[in-house]
Amino acid sequence: MNIFITWTSRWIWKFLKDNLQEHNIFDISGRSECDIWDFEKLKTYLKEKIPENVALDGLVLNAGFGLFGKFEDFDFADYQALINTNLLWNIAILKFLEKNLHPRTKIIFIGSIISKKFMKWASVYQASKFGLRGLAGGLKTEWKKVFIINPKIVDTDFHKWKVCINPNWEKTSLESILESVKNILNGKERRFEIDL
Repeated sequence: MNIFITWTSRWIWKFLKDNLQEHNIFDISGRSECDIWDFEKLKTYLKEKIPENVALDGLVLNAGFGLFGKFEDFDFADYQALINTNLLWNIAILKFLEKNLHPRTKIIFIGSIISKKFMKWASVYQASKFGLRGLAGGLKTEWKKVFIINPKIVDTDFHKWKVCINPNWEKTSLESILESVKNILNGKERRFEIDL
């Protein structure tokens, strides 16, 4: 299978890339590789990386930018970057790769449990995740093979220095996310939304 994975430099997505090597992986690692917030540069980069004649069997789309704190702690540019990365970037990827998609392409969004309940100190981050979930749900009505995985707190350093993690909060393992992705790709998992 030809699988495209975004944001593979670290965290969940590096783990997915490292553990899906039985597939032909295309990926984008993040800002060090391409100016992901410049959508025209992103479009050019993707066109060079994935030829139009390559049919993608799966996309694993991730949103990897978090801001945690009081609403007034950040300025508008910070929030604009967050929305661009966590929501608009995923829309851009889908638009720019349209010629690589076919009716059997499975589109997997890695969302967050925060898109289903309200949390203090994360209002705009949460808004971006609600938006991503809305995008996935809307596309599901059009394209059918669309999925969203909603992990809880994952055992990585994503939240390091950003938010105090309550040790009693439920956690999601990297292995369970990988298993869900594999089950979607091989057709064992058919649910639109998988809460981990």
